[in-house]
Order: sequence, then structure tokens, then C-alpha cells
Amino acid sequence: MRKEKSLVWLVTALLVVTSLLLASCAPQATEAPPAQEPTEAPAEPTEAATEAPVATGEATEVAATEAPIDRNYSPDIPEPAEPVTVTFANFNDMETPFWQGMKEEFEANHPNITIEFQTVPGEELYDKLLAQMAAGNPPDAAYVSDWMTGAFAQEGGLAPIDDFVAKSNLIDLGDYVPAFLEASQVDGTQYGLPMTSETTGLFYRTDRFEEAGLDPNNPPKTWEEFQQAAEKLTNSAENKYGFAVFAPAGEAAYNFYPWLWQAGGDQLNPDDPTDVVWDSPEGQRAADFYTNLAQYAPPDLLNASAWDARVPFANGDVAMLMAGGWLVGELMTQYPDATGNWAVAPLPQDQRCATTIAGDHLVIFEASENKEAAFKWIEFISAPDHMIELNVGTPDYPSALLPPRQSLLDDPTLYETRPYMQGFKDNLECAYIPEADQPRYFEAEQFLGEALGRAFYGEIDGKTAVTESAAEAEALLKEE
Repeated sequence: MRKEKSLVWLVTALLVVTSLLLASCAPQATEAPPAQEPTEAPAEPTEAATEAPVATGEATEVAATEAPIDRNYSPDIPEPAEPVTVTFANFNDMETPFWQGMKEEFEANHPNITIEFQTVPGEELYDKLLAQMAAGNPPDAAYVSDWMTGAFAQEGGLAPIDDFVAKSNLIDLGDYVPAFLEASQVDGTQYGLPMTSETTGLFYRTDRFEEAGLDPNNPPKTWEEFQQAAEKLTNSAENKYGFAVFAPAGEAAYNFYPWLWQAGGDQLNPDDPTDVVWDSPEGQRAADFYTNLAQYAPPDLLNASAWDARVPFANGDVAMLMAGGWLVGELMTQYPDATGNWAVAPLPQDQRCATTIAGDHLVIFEASENKEAAFKWIEFISAPDHMIELNVGTPDYPSALLPPRQSLLDDPTLYETRPYMQGFKDNLECAYIPEADQPRYFEAEQFLGEALGRAFYGEIDGKTAVTESAAEAEALLKEE
């Protein structure tokens, strides 16, 4: 989910949110949830995941040879009279049993619809889809990061799906967590179906903590404790570092926001969304703290991303890393030797706890000539059992993403064998949702990200980064 192109639109999507989670941001009312225990071997899936229809290739074979389960969730939307092909772009591995199973069972239920996968590397997906939109030949549907939904919708590239949702017997918008649902809307219009979601936590190496004389069961809870731990965990002569920071504009800005919010700052004035306030005293203090963390980070990762940093974290060269639940699946499947040597905790806090939230959506493009068939496809993927499997995973494809439907999050069996899942859910208590609504924010954010990147390289300090970028961003936003 954070493996793809820098998340320049995330905050724009979040700015429209007026969710239930706002109340949890009050510093006097919220404490950070507890750290999770160090990981054990990958947990067995819950009953809900293992019994989900067509979760594996075996289930798919049964569906293909026997009478398929009726999965036509929207009979009031007509089936195509003639065979059609729905093209579906996605940055995930489409050869997994999950996606192959989705395709085969869907086609068994809808014989006049064929699904054609178009796999695009995550870092190329946004630019590829934008170019296809401009040329008038985008895919019919796509699986995209939430920030892309807002960007494409404001360009007129996505089809509203409100009328389709009204005819669906499956999609209940009231069951989606408001923060994740509203990120899929623009000006009250529904443009996407939330499919996965996550919060940001602090991954840390328990073995490195023990080596440095730190208690692995007591990860840092404050900025001061975090800096002290990062210093103890850093030995550049041995290529061992306490943390990782990233200078590319999208990464630098996105990873700055929790520190800004924790200090009591914000990006924009909610009463005047052209007034940039990330250069407030709180913002300046947060920027100095954030950019000074570069002294505890490997220099060769400065021009990289959290996705790239998964490798040195897995081998123990980086002891702490901010990341979402996607990293759990990567560690368990690609780096099993690290199992038992890492754990997840809430981000350390200052004046309040705060974390970013993000997710992925299923969308339909306005230029599609098969919108009805495309909706039936994304509706089918959104079935609760499919949503659980994609977010929680299986022993072969484990994950720790959060299903964005409240009824699924409230199911205690989801966490019984996955203690790390509970931690990411608890992090929702610290989700911070900015109030200001600024359609051009993603443009303004570029100034902030570029300036913070320069600070990581030592060209300027953090205070200068936020003050100079705020002036540039405000000039942009006040343009007529």
C-alpha cells in the first residue's frame, strides 16, 4: 500500500474527512495504545478467513466444476447482453490464489463478463493511469491508493458510483469506518469502494534493543525516549542505525505529519485553507526534531522509501522504522528469518498521540464503456469474506491491513491469533484528521517535502525548511 508512488495526495483525501475519529485527537482524552509483543511464527488464519468461499485455488476449482454460489449482489443492474471484457489495473501480484480465485469465481457467476488483469508496478501506476486518462483509454476499473481517488476524481477521470451502490444488496456505506469511507468521496460523491486500510506504527527490532541494553518490552513512548534509543542503536562504523528517514518530497512530507500533529501543529488553518500554518512554533520544533533524526539514519537510504528500507530492517541494520501494516506481510513472507526479532508499537508522542491513516480503493473510470459490468466486479471483490482475506491474509500470504468495514473490525476472532492486528486497530484511536479542505494541497505539499529533503541532506535546518516552504505554498494557494 505504501509500496507505490509517493503519497502526495493522501492528505488531500484526508482533508475532506469529518469522521468519528476527530474526537480521539484531543490530547487530554487519548493515550497511545500499548505496544504489541514480539512476533511469533505466522499465525494461523481465523475461521472467517479460512472458510471464505473461493479463497484458494482449490475452492476456485470447485466453483468452476460445480454450480457456483450465487454472487450476483446487484440483480437490478443488468448483465451485459453480449460478452464484454472488463480491464482491471492493479499494482498487486495478480498471480496469487486470491486474485486468480476472484477472477474464476466471478466469471462463473457472470458468464458474459471476462476480467483482464493489467499489472502495473506501484511506482508507475499513477503516471500510467493519468496518461491513459488523458489519451481517453484508461482501464475499466482499477485498484488504487486512496490519494489517487481524489486526484483522478478532481480531474474528471472517475465515474460516480452512487447510483450503482444504491442498487447493490451488498454494499452498505453505513458499515464503513467514516474516516476510510469519506476518503473515497469528493464533494459528497462516491467515487471508490474502500478495500484495505492501515495505520502507521513503529516497527522495531527486539534483538537490537537487547544488544543496546534497551528493554524490548518497553519501546520508546516519548520523543525524548525515541531520540535516546535511536542514539544508542546507532553505530555507523558497523553500519548499524537506529532509524531511517527519506528525502524524496512525498516521503519526507508524509512521514513528517505525525511529528507535526504530535507537537500540536497542523498543515493549514481550518478557518482559512489558504493560510499555511506548518511553520508555526509547533511546526518548527517538530521539523527540527524530525530532520535531526538523519544523524541516526543510513545515508544510502536518504534517497529511498520505507519500501526500500524493509530490507535493512529485516536484516537488522536499521533498528526502528515507521511503516503501515503492509510491512507485516513482507516480513513474514519474504524475511522469515526475522520472525521473533521484531515487534510493533504506537508512534512515540509529544503533546498528543497522532498517526496517519491510509488505504486502497476500487474505482471505475469515466471513459469505461462497461461501467455496469465493472461495478459488478468491484462489488464482488468487496464481499466481506474477500475483504477479510485480502486484508488479513493466509499463512502463505499473511498481512496486517485493516478491513475498512466496522462490522469486520469489531469481530474479536480477527485478532485472536494475530496480536499485531489489534495494535494497528488500536492505533485508530490516534488517527489525526486535518479539518481544512484545500483541493490544491497536493501542489502546496511539494514545497514542504522538497524543503524537508534538503534539510535531511544538511543544506538547511528544519526550521528554515518549514518557514520557507510555507511562504511558497501560501503564495500558491492565494493565487486567483
